[in-house]
Amino acid sequence: MAAGPLASVAVAFTQDPIGINVCRHFDQGIFMHGFLRTTLKSVVLILPIAFALPAQAQQMSSYQDSCRHIRVRGATLSADCRRMNGSFNETAIEIRGIENIDGNLQFSSMVQPSSYQITCRHIRVAGATLTAQCRRIDGTWNESSALIAGIANIDGNLQYQ
Repeated sequence: MAAGPLASVAVAFTQDPIGINVCRHFDQGIFMHGFLRTTLKSVVLILPIAFALPAQAQQMSSYQDSCRHIRVRGATLSADCRRMNGSFNETAIEIRGIENIDGNLQFSSMVQPSSYQITCRHIRVAGATLTAQCRRIDGTWNESSALIAGIANIDGNLQYQ
């Protein structure tokens, strides 16, 4: 019985210098290890960079371009926003994902409610910038600001994009 095309293929598992088990193929004298090793090293080098990126990128808010009388009370953002027909609608939305981290307002995640209002005072808004005095762990107060992310005016209503 004649040998088929797989008869000339040999597979060997070895350990690469960076510690990855590499499958080396020898197919009719062609050594494919270099390509495989380069690909695996690229993946190993890129993965830490990918996981270092924020879980969710912040999308800039645009509501301030078509709303007036913008105000904040606790974690509720309110404004009078222009509708497509030119009239204004009074609307409000809960601000998501801003926390007080040792006296600094910081964005954490769009999926969780804000908690800054529990430990911050003199909360105010100018455009899409939230500013407040926030308590530090040592009990002192710090003036801090953060951008409010992802809110747009959709036909007179504040909504997350």
